[in-house]
Amino acid sequence: MLSAKWQMLIDVADFAFQPIVNIYTGKLYAVEALIRNYEEAGFSTIDALFDTAFSEKTLYLIDIKLREKAIHKFSLLPFCKSIKLFYNLDNRITMMPDFKSGYTCELLDLYGMETSNICFELSEKHQMGSYAGVDKLVLNLYKQQGYKMAIDDFGVGFSGLQMLFNADPHFIKIDRFFIEDIHQSKKKRLFVSSIIQISQAMGIFTIAEGVETQEEYTECKRLGCNMVQGYFVQKPSRNVWEILPMYEVLQGLSNQEKRKPHATDIEKYVQTTHAVFIDSHIDEVYEFLKTQKKTHFVPVLSRDMTPLGIIKDSDIKTYIYSNYGKALLYNMTQGGLKEVMSRCGRADINDPIDKILKIYAFDDENDAILITRNEKYVGYLSSKTLLEIINEKNIVDAKDQNPLTGLCGNRIINEFVSHAMICDEKVTMAYFDFDNFKPFNDYYGFRKGDRAITLFADILKNTIGFEECLIGHVGGDDFFLGWSLKEEDTFERVYGIVKQIIAKFSEDIKSFYCEEGLNSGYIMAKNREGVIQKFPFMTVSAAVICNGFGHPNALDDNTLNEIFGTLKKGAKRSSSHISCVDLGVIKPQK
Repeated sequence: MLSAKWQMLIDVADFAFQPIVNIYTGKLYAVEALIRNYEEAGFSTIDALFDTAFSEKTLYLIDIKLREKAIHKFSLLPFCKSIKLFYNLDNRITMMPDFKSGYTCELLDLYGMETSNICFELSEKHQMGSYAGVDKLVLNLYKQQGYKMAIDDFGVGFSGLQMLFNADPHFIKIDRFFIEDIHQSKKKRLFVSSIIQISQAMGIFTIAEGVETQEEYTECKRLGCNMVQGYFVQKPSRNVWEILPMYEVLQGLSNQEKRKPHATDIEKYVQTTHAVFIDSHIDEVYEFLKTQKKTHFVPVLSRDMTPLGIIKDSDIKTYIYSNYGKALLYNMTQGGLKEVMSRCGRADINDPIDKILKIYAFDDENDAILITRNEKYVGYLSSKTLLEIINEKNIVDAKDQNPLTGLCGNRIINEFVSHAMICDEKVTMAYFDFDNFKPFNDYYGFRKGDRAITLFADILKNTIGFEECLIGHVGGDDFFLGWSLKEEDTFERVYGIVKQIIAKFSEDIKSFYCEEGLNSGYIMAKNREGVIQKFPFMTVSAAVICNGFGHPNALDDNTLNEIFGTLKKGAKRSSSHISCVDLGVIKPQK
């Protein structure tokens, strides 16, 4: 029997739902239930509510009542059976004297739903002192019943990595602390990138929490998060009719990304094979591997088609060929195939090839990468296919590299420029062209000319201070730099680096001149008309275009080339050897 205080809480409590969506497509994957109206029952915070319930040993009963209200409201969503409900679970409920398992299954039966429709979130809040280790107990208890499990607030506590290592959750929710202004913090990007890389290698989905701006969303997507939650998608709503099956703001951004030339479609590489469910009989696995001689593993899925891992033929053959081995194998798999399942890397079908190759390389024991679309299994990339992709990529890259400098060539440069003209990000492009290179090359010979070119290539590689930068060699004495800039990057910083490159080359190239040339400050060589004249020391000029510092305009290729042509002429006439323009102040031609 509940006291009046707790009965009031149950009577007035409500839940708001916040969408969790696929970061590529905007398709709704789940909603998180967030408790509301607890203040009316006299509690200042949610933590105060559950701490009080714990101290009064009513935590389990209160949680069950709230859980029932959340599931009932979730059932009012017209598409509830095709998505998941994320429910925050206090891991201390197992310490309550009245705790028992199985009640949630009864609730789900009542509303015609499966255990796979529910994901329980565990936080790092109670992982210290006498509560340490409770998380693993709770995770295992609910996972055995078929529920999905998530680690909430990941990264802000002391035991997150230990929870990840021990508990093997289905999801990791990266805390808002790391997501806020992530596009402006190299340190946050490093932390989040590491979390994502570890999670992907373990086959765990990552969810970026508290995404409030397009810049945060774009950075989380670039780093490889699977899903996103936050005000940028939608604020929590108590009205179930405000929850949508698709969020067009992300779908529109995704369609924009697909038009970019650098986006890679992996669908043509995806292979399919027979898959088994986690509760399938081991005989199904055995028969498949016995008949398919060229296939050395079988994917394992949950009943909602989420990939969980693989079973390798090497993992079960030791049992098959030993005395009593088959009986032991049957014993081990009575409760499902988890005991003989191995981890496997996982990627989304929209992920670029480079990201998938990193997942594959992260774990030496990866036999394949399982591929999903909207978190559902669609196929896999085998080790053989991945090696073929690497080989193809190396061949394409090698063909595009300049043989003298090893820098990327025109194909990649053109892709960068095309992308820069349609993106909503701050981008800067600089074309570098040597001054007086031909007379230098004629006077000292092509070998010294090649050395001057490689000198400049080395200066570019060693001077750039930006994380996202493309260094290209157009050909001859023409070079390209392209920056995808962060919000905090300024035009002054870009200009300063270009100026530093020019000054460095102007100083270092002097060592290539003979003593006579150094003393006189010039060399005597033929001009383009064949007339002998004085030529001063070689320098380099830069034509710089900024897009995004003002109000960027999308320009066609012809207009862009005309702008670059004008800038190059201006740079060669300038004492600074630099000529710049911001496209935000240029009106595009009609």
